[in-house]
Amino acid sequence: MTTVDALRFQYMSRFSMQKMGWRLVFLGFWIVFGLVYIGNTWSPSSYAYTLKTHYGYQNIEPALGKARSIRADEWAVVTPLTQAAVRNDFERYNKTSLYQEDLRINYGLPIADWGMAFKPTMWLYGLVNPAYAYSFHWFAIFALFITGYALLFKRFGASNTTALLLSFGLYFTGFSQFWWNEKGPIIAIFPWVIMPFWLNLRLHWQLIWFYYAAVFWLLTNFYPPVQISLAFVGLVLLVAGKPRLFQPRTLVWVGLAAALAAGTVGLYLYDYLSATSATIYPGSRHSMGGGVGDRFMLSWIFPSINFSWVYNSLIGLNMSEIGTVGMYYYVAVLFFLDYRNMAALWSNTSKRRIFLVLLAGFMVQFVWMVLPIPSVFGKVLLWDHVEPARMQYASGVLLTIIVLYAANALGLALSLGRLLALCAFVLAGWWVFKHPLGAKRAEDLFFLFPLIVLYLLARKRKIQSHEALALASLVFGAVLFGRFNPLQSAWPIFNLQPNAVVKYLQEQEKNNDGVLVFPHLHAATANGLGFRSLSHTNAVPPMAFWNKHFADIPAEERNLIFNRYAHVVPDLMPLPRLQQTDAVQVPMDRFMQIAHADLVIGYPDTLPADGGFERSAQYPNALVLHGWAGWTSEPDAHGMEVITEPTTEGRIQLTPIVRPDLPHNTQNRVSVLNGFKIMLPHPDQAPPRCITLISWDKRTGERKLLNNPSDVPSCAAHVIASSSLGRAP
Repeated sequence: MTTVDALRFQYMSRFSMQKMGWRLVFLGFWIVFGLVYIGNTWSPSSYAYTLKTHYGYQNIEPALGKARSIRADEWAVVTPLTQAAVRNDFERYNKTSLYQEDLRINYGLPIADWGMAFKPTMWLYGLVNPAYAYSFHWFAIFALFITGYALLFKRFGASNTTALLLSFGLYFTGFSQFWWNEKGPIIAIFPWVIMPFWLNLRLHWQLIWFYYAAVFWLLTNFYPPVQISLAFVGLVLLVAGKPRLFQPRTLVWVGLAAALAAGTVGLYLYDYLSATSATIYPGSRHSMGGGVGDRFMLSWIFPSINFSWVYNSLIGLNMSEIGTVGMYYYVAVLFFLDYRNMAALWSNTSKRRIFLVLLAGFMVQFVWMVLPIPSVFGKVLLWDHVEPARMQYASGVLLTIIVLYAANALGLALSLGRLLALCAFVLAGWWVFKHPLGAKRAEDLFFLFPLIVLYLLARKRKIQSHEALALASLVFGAVLFGRFNPLQSAWPIFNLQPNAVVKYLQEQEKNNDGVLVFPHLHAATANGLGFRSLSHTNAVPPMAFWNKHFADIPAEERNLIFNRYAHVVPDLMPLPRLQQTDAVQVPMDRFMQIAHADLVIGYPDTLPADGGFERSAQYPNALVLHGWAGWTSEPDAHGMEVITEPTTEGRIQLTPIVRPDLPHNTQNRVSVLNGFKIMLPHPDQAPPRCITLISWDKRTGERKLLNNPSDVPSCAAHVIASSSLGRAP
């Protein structure tokens, strides 16, 4: 061995040891973090929101952060259906449900069938307490995200440190965080689908990995709008980075593996896909291009421009809908790029081709998001199934890789002038686009602090310039977005002891032949707690059930209301109706005997006042009110007296509702169940001119006058002992 060979061997050995050491440190981090996370059964769930709001569990809170009502896709659907699958002994058909529905649906659930082989993050279900299995699933999804994108960024030139910083930076963006606890699996598993083609493996091993990862990706959460747009990104990245993969012979094998993966998913979800294709929603939903406005594009470079520090939307849409992949990394790199090297990039055929492929892919997505392109033109790429706003994440991944590639290809040139120009740009963007929405909303300016600190460290060579910009952007993203999802123990999700509200609901279910009919139990939460509840979320509409119970509704109208993915919302109402695209309201009295209020003609003016009511809904032949009353007995003893002018004709329906905003268990009052709803019929289609409600206790005889809202006049008092039409005084 020559001296040169010896030096080369020594260098390679040292490099290999450093690389191995980095991998061991990385693995050690995940092991320690995983033990702590899963040991505490932590999760990103906002399930505590429904426990407090709908079931009266006042003391269950996240260990860190706040449960978000806006994350209803998770706390009202995915988590309760996971609970239902556990209670169902992991069987395919939900025997705990009123609808006996198939659990092979778009949401990946722990079902003990052959599909579980493709859901490795759920393999602990059935082996340990489901709280640990649930926690493991979310820890694994997080680990897959960070590791997968770090490896992907390395394939486009990032150092180990920069790759990790950018991976965490992508995690702490609006789309990732605002959709994480439901769509997290979709965005986390994606890099692993295309990763095998970058590894030094034989083609057949690459294809096996690709097939398994693709099925894993699609079965863990099947949501075509995001997956179709990410599949396009995967294609662009492979065309850019692995052009040999598209040689005819190799491409045939890749196509066969992709077809096999799609066929496997299609076979598993065949019943769901067949039924869904015939629905009004989402089966007949098709999208055209456009609709992503300028405020969304601005948020790519000014990440917090559309919301406040406490996650209040400033542009009218809810927080999840305004989530984009925005990082200050993009604009920081653009300000510090060494543009003098542009000619060198352009003269390098390989680098130029990669850059142009990436840029072309991004521009195609950009055009679909902003221009009103007819849906027929999107069919080639299946984009007629992709709402443009749902392409935000996929385009963000591509934009991140474009900026990363440009930074590596051109290099960065740090200077005080560029720093000041960047600071001025950030300040100007905040002043023009954010400051007019509220002078104290200065979240964006926080970025300047880590930027200046890390710039100074980079100037002193204590940190690489690229790493400094990525870290500054990450610090801002972590502080801004990292507070959105809570750190919630999964223990109460799966090991909940019944409280007064749940015990009351259990009694109501028992008294109604084993079916719970109760308002405001959102989506699938009641079934998740073990109730055979009318309230539910049906991914596939049970049309036979609805046809049976609403045979009096014309078939066309019935199909329009019920033939859709829908949350079933029982309520006091005359007829069923479509509440929104994915929610149907059904009258409770079709499924149970509803209590009624007493119609009276007067009341003494000496009655004490306690409680109050408001308008809830107005129908052509009925008025619905909701409120709370000062009862001190158990809910079964709650009564209501009603005075109206003109006198109401017909049965006045009365039902309790949960009011968690009331004091809980104060003295003898079960006040969380002191809420009520009442429906006043008015067949002449003219609501009463005045309304007075009086609560009365069937055990104590105590009567209290409810306070009227300002828009509902109170009927005049009559000094009488009692005059009931419907009960003895």
